[in-house]
Amino acid sequence: MIKTLSIILLTILLSNGLFAQVSVERNLNLELAEKDSLTSVKIEKALNGFLTEAQEKNYSEKYVDSTHLFKYEFFFNKLAGIGKDSKEYNRPLVLKSYQVENGNYRLTVGFTGQQKGQPFIYQITELKAVPYKDHYRFYCPFEDNTKHFKSKSIDNVTYYYSYSFNETIAQKFVDFTQELAKLTKGPIPQLDYYSFNSLNELLKSYGFLYSARQCNFLCYDLGFTDNEGNTYITGTDNENYVFGFIGDYLYYNLPNRDKIYWPFVQGLSTYYGGYGLSYDDMTALKSQFRQELKSNPDINFLDEFEKGRKSNINRHFSHYVMSAFLFEEVLNKKGFDEAFKLVYSENDGSKFFENLNQVLGVSEKNFHKTILKLIEE
Repeated sequence: MIKTLSIILLTILLSNGLFAQVSVERNLNLELAEKDSLTSVKIEKALNGFLTEAQEKNYSEKYVDSTHLFKYEFFFNKLAGIGKDSKEYNRPLVLKSYQVENGNYRLTVGFTGQQKGQPFIYQITELKAVPYKDHYRFYCPFEDNTKHFKSKSIDNVTYYYSYSFNETIAQKFVDFTQELAKLTKGPIPQLDYYSFNSLNELLKSYGFLYSARQCNFLCYDLGFTDNEGNTYITGTDNENYVFGFIGDYLYYNLPNRDKIYWPFVQGLSTYYGGYGLSYDDMTALKSQFRQELKSNPDINFLDEFEKGRKSNINRHFSHYVMSAFLFEEVLNKKGFDEAFKLVYSENDGSKFFENLNQVLGVSEKNFHKTILKLIEE
């Protein structure tokens, strides 16, 4: 309700031109709960500096503790670049501020602007301001917002959750992390797993009360790691959400990350965890491809694969799903080590068909026929 009222209020203010036109380099006209002009000036000045750095995607130790920056990289990445296009964005507006413990403040900042001549709300974000030397640093409010969470440790994974917890399902994920480490010859990850019951709970915990900056706000369909791969975050109400974990595990724990071909990694994720939030397994995905073939008999799967994310069959990114089909085929015929060679096909996929031909005897010439074969019942 509060979120809805805030959005309505912002829209009214924008429509009537009531926002003070102030720059991120100048006074943001903070109205602090504590009537202390010196404190107000310090926070205003620090916030202007911090938001300027965020806009330039260049945070400094002056306004952000580097350890905190890496721990909550997702938060700072989603602030980075905001307001860069001055033609679209108004100057940021502090909607609310109040004092909390130890002289800290909680601030709610609105990022608004115009789209096609109409007022538009890009993002509403909470920040925590903490006194540092003669000014303030800014923090993600995640720790404060999740301090009431319960926890449960199972071997190498510690789960954090706000409501219910299914230990049987959680054990499956723990077992998978250990099996993946064994298969890839990587380390067993020591993970903190935050199992949020919804996307809304996840975003609010990070301090994002609202965001319309990108349609795919979260990477990997609500499963991603933070804290340099040591924290796994999901908004799926699922203690065994494998799909978003695999790629980040490979990135942070194995060498040659610059050679990883991500569409094929998404194929691994689809094979082991089902596709994204739909959890469609291999049987369901193959059925969907057969249905597409019936309705579009002239389809060429090589062309679709090369379209990348522009190719969709039943709302899936088809090159990910076809990668899953190919991974399954190599896994069954040659084993995991051979299938895993396809992961390292260069970031741009320039060696994918070369590797695919070496491992499976599949080239561009017989790619379409191979997919036809792999989706047979």
